[in-house]
Amino acid sequence: MQPRLILDISYADLFSIAAPMGKVTEGLGAFQFNGPAQVCLSARSGFHALLQTLALPAHAPIIYSAITIETMVAIAQEHQLSPHFVDIELATMLPTPIALDALLASTGAKVVVIAQLYGCVSSLQTLGDVCRKHGALLVEDCAQAFSGNFHLGDAAADFSLFSFGPIKRCTALGGGVIAANPSGQHATTLQAIQFLLATWPRKSDAWFVQRALKFVALKLASIPFIYTALLRGLTIMGKDADALIGSIARGFGAGRITPQLAFRPSPRQQRLLSRRLANANLANQVNDRANSAQQSLSKAQACSPNTPLTNLGTAADKNAYWLMPVLVPDPHALILQLRQHGLDATRGATSLRAFGNVTTCPNAHHIMQHVVYLPL
Repeated sequence: MQPRLILDISYADLFSIAAPMGKVTEGLGAFQFNGPAQVCLSARSGFHALLQTLALPAHAPIIYSAITIETMVAIAQEHQLSPHFVDIELATMLPTPIALDALLASTGAKVVVIAQLYGCVSSLQTLGDVCRKHGALLVEDCAQAFSGNFHLGDAAADFSLFSFGPIKRCTALGGGVIAANPSGQHATTLQAIQFLLATWPRKSDAWFVQRALKFVALKLASIPFIYTALLRGLTIMGKDADALIGSIARGFGAGRITPQLAFRPSPRQQRLLSRRLANANLANQVNDRANSAQQSLSKAQACSPNTPLTNLGTAADKNAYWLMPVLVPDPHALILQLRQHGLDATRGATSLRAFGNVTTCPNAHHIMQHVVYLPL
């Protein structure tokens, strides 16, 4: 069985966590994003710190693109903000400027969060122009788009969020970055975020080592013959493989999310992130994943020749193929068919979901109702 989830980290990187500790650099080393940047426990920690710094009034509106991570919305709700959602287009995976303009006009929101989804990346210039027209801050959530120099933040975004969580490219088993626009207009806000983060306690190295051991086991379990045996065992025991894999890869527990975010990375986690970024020239990996995505798509079509498979993000400027999503009429039927042919397709690989209602965000709901993720 071709596993759906293969951790993008070597055993050498994993075992480096146990090496004796020297002095740990707080920053990103020589690696440069498109603007000044700050390391956080996670991308969501950076977003939490940004909202805390902005100190928007209670019940203030905030706009998200209509497919996003559940906890990104929960963060705003725990800041007592009122989320609104703008639909996205299947070809670009982004909202249209017209739709965003209308929602900004009707809500008066001063913060807009746009997610670059599945590894698809397109320019945010026109959306940034709309935000500036309404005096709104544009936050780019590119947690699914990092692959070395592939994408380092959009020039039209005021802030860009990056993630190095367990299922991300160049994973450090956690960690995130918030980068400000290189123009310098948000230097004061970024400095305030840095001061706030300095008041948060560090996670312990013991916590991080325990976390790393879990992912060493998960990496070993992704060896195809071991993975196949595990799936069969889970099936015999009546266990849900999607739920189990999702729970293992999840970075945070149930309950309120913001108290779990208000920490700095442990020293060993910080060191691992610096190590991964120092070797983050992943241009070849992007090409390899593009080829793998095409092969996976071809295999899926060959296994189910009568099922139409619709690609997403076909008009994106570029694609790092974090996932290989396709839309199909009957997702569950296709998944069963593909698994019979050794392809571990799934619908449960991420905590993405469609927000808003079906009337105002029909494309987002259509995607999440019909998407299948092919293994890469």
